[in-house]
Amino acid sequence: MSEAQAQQPRNCVSCGRSISWDANVCPYCGHDFRAQAYASQPRGETISSGVKILFYLLSFFIPIVGFIIGAIYYSKPEPELKETGKMCLILAVLSIVIAVVCWGGIIGLGFLAT
Repeated sequence: MSEAQAQQPRNCVSCGRSISWDANVCPYCGHDFRAQAYASQPRGETISSGVKILFYLLSFFIPIVGFIIGAIYYSKPEPELKETGKMCLILAVLSIVIAVVCWGGIIGLGFLAT
């Protein structure tokens, strides 16, 4: 910001009165201009596609890890993280169901052979 610009007044967006350009808070109405600077920054956490694939593979092959990762990420407020957590939980449950069905089939075939 140039020195000339810092000395020029601006109008408060809340009350419309003239305030100095470098004021963080309007002295008349108390409007906080710092909140606008922070609000424009993105806050969301993201996960790269490679890490998602790793989480999905771990969830399928080691279901307890899938339940842990799923519970952690499903509790996050960001939609992308929540979706990743949900998929980890689904893959962990699917892995257990497939294992039970396969073992049940193997045991069932053992009974038929006798």
